[in-house]
Formats: sequence, C-alpha cells, structure tokens
Amino acid sequence: MVALLLALSVNLSIDIDDLTANLHLETGMAMLQQGLLEQAEEEFNSALELGEQYSAALLGLGMVNERRSSWTAAEEYLLRYIEACPDDHRGYQELAGLYLETGSHDRAATMSDSAFARSPSEPSIWLLCGRVRLVLGDLAEAEGWFSRGVDDGGGTSMESLVLLASVYRRTERGQEAREILLPAVEGGYAPACWELARVYLGWEDYLRAGDAIRRYLMLSPEGPYADSAIMVLEELGESGEYIN
Repeated sequence: MVALLLALSVNLSIDIDDLTANLHLETGMAMLQQGLLEQAEEEFNSALELGEQYSAALLGLGMVNERRSSWTAAEEYLLRYIEACPDDHRGYQELAGLYLETGSHDRAATMSDSAFARSPSEPSIWLLCGRVRLVLGDLAEAEGWFSRGVDDGGGTSMESLVLLASVYRRTERGQEAREILLPAVEGGYAPACWELARVYLGWEDYLRAGDAIRRYLMLSPEGPYADSAIMVLEELGESGEYIN
C-alpha cells in the first residue's frame, strides 16, 4: 500500500510538472507574439527549470533573443534546440531566418533546406527558401518557391506574390509583374503598391510610379519602405518628373 501511494505521488508530481511547464510554454509564446520579451523570457526559463525535457523553451528563448537582435545568444539557443529535437523543422527554420538576417546566406540556405526536408508541405518554409535563393541570386529557383506559395493561396500567398513580381521585374518581365500586382494593389496590400512603383520607375513612367508610391504611404505610412518611398517621391518632385 505504501509503495502504491508513493507511485501515485510520483506520477501526480510528474503530471503537475507537465501541466505547469506547458502552461509556461504557452504563456511564453503568447507574450512573445505580443512583443513582451522580458515576460516571455521569464516564462521560458521557468519551463526549462522544471526539466531539460521541456526543450521547446530553448526554441522560445532563441526567438526572444532574435527579436532583441542578440544574434549570438539566439544562435546558441536554437542550436541547442536542434540538438534536442533534430526532427522538428522549427529550429532549422528559425536559424535560417537568423542567418538570412545577419548576412550568412550560405548557412541560411543549408538550414532552410533542412527545414524543408522535415516539413515539405509548410508554405512558410517555401517562402523562406525563396527569400534565401533570392539573396543568393538564384532567381530561377526563387521563382519556383514563390510560385508555389502563390498557388497555395494560404497565409503566405500575398508576400510570395510580391516577391514573385520582384523576380519578374529583375528578369525584364515587368508586364507580368504588373499583371499579378494590380489585383493586390486594388485589394489594399501595401507591399504590392511599392513593388508596382518600382516596376513603373523601371519603365520611367513617373506619373504612375508617383501614384503607386502615394498609395503605399497612405496604406502604410510607417511601413518598412516608407522612408525610401518618401525619398523617391521627393526626388521625383524636385526633378519635375512628378508633381505631388
């Protein structure tokens, strides 16, 4: 009877640890999505303190440090996660993104390929593989990845479409780029407006380029291309090519 009670006590303790650790992990991911990095870090560390088997905390800590641009710490956590969970695509995917962000493009390619090998049906990995090939200058392969994302029609399809248009533009297929961008522009997708402006600038069609830039700034006044868009618009105004 004593042995049975001890066994039940041990099992109950393990179950409570699992519940507590999973709660910390879920809360940490929620905090991370809200940009509350310190709180997320506390939750992931709390999960890890309950046991090394809760290795998802390593992934979370890697992502926290990515958001802080603490690249060395992020890489260390992600490598530890890959070592603990070699079959999970998420570690490779996050590390590929880190390497892409820090200019280690060849290592990004290796990691994105590893992520794809473990989860070949994940559209976010297709997008990542395409972005890596784009910076490596392999436009044909990048086009294939982005086309796959567009055809999927899922959550990454719009970003894939804009990047596919950028491949068309770089390979002197501006008309094709314009054709796929116009519906996205009409739908109010700001990055498509900026890419369309770049197509028009390449054609020296400054009137329509200026209109596309103004639409981008209206939709995304603090977007990632806002400073460049304002600069181009000012240059067009100063040159007399486009009057705002």
